[in-house]
Amino acid sequence: MILNALSAAGETGLRFVDIVRSTGFSQTTAHRLIAALSEHGYVEQEAAGTRYFLGMRLAGWAFAAANRFGLAEIAHPVMQRLCEATEDTVYLTLRSGDMAICVSRIEGAYPIRALVVKPGDRRVLGLGAGSVALLAFLKDEAEIRRLLALPEQQAGRSARGVDEVRVWEWIAASRQARHTFVQDLVPGTSGIGFPIYGPAGDPIAALSLAAISDRLAQPRLDAVLRQVQAATAEIEERLRPILKSRVLP
Repeated sequence: MILNALSAAGETGLRFVDIVRSTGFSQTTAHRLIAALSEHGYVEQEAAGTRYFLGMRLAGWAFAAANRFGLAEIAHPVMQRLCEATEDTVYLTLRSGDMAICVSRIEGAYPIRALVVKPGDRRVLGLGAGSVALLAFLKDEAEIRRLLALPEQQAGRSARGVDEVRVWEWIAASRQARHTFVQDLVPGTSGIGFPIYGPAGDPIAALSLAAISDRLAQPRLDAVLRQVQAATAEIEERLRPILKSRVLP
């Protein structure tokens, strides 16, 4: 529960009182658990000693778990070509439990870049083009509602000033367009994303591209959408033999 709370808080971290409030633990229990987690590198405390964050030891575990099917290596040459063709930044995002994790980022050559997240960053589903794609194209709407109702999801959205109504608007627009288009989650930037489907027909990952908003306006937008869609289809084709022989978690 403590790790989930810190994960949802992201780069802002949590004060001790926030951890107690979000977990429901007593102060004594929370202090004991945080001390144990800190000793093993799962939780870190800022220099000033007022906020707690997820420890870097978890980053290695996250990459190992996220890349168990070699997804990052399979996608990398496709992402590299897409990045070179568009000069914009390309991301690969994977669903990890009830969260989204960025497993790969290739920075574009365009002088002004939209560096929204970095590899290893976790965020709630429904924030950002790749994260919205992981949520919007789930077949089971009850699962979408379950995810949106989770306390850590609500906290993560609230921290970015995004309410559930806005997420549902993104979901509806994405389903109609068959891709995501998220504007101004980070002011002045936009992102587009496509789901990468697994054998069961639900997204297991998402390929997205982010740029300053002027670069994702018409008529350029249509051309970039075609390039990202083609790259997504190529990654899915490369993954198909692997996914057929394995059971996804």
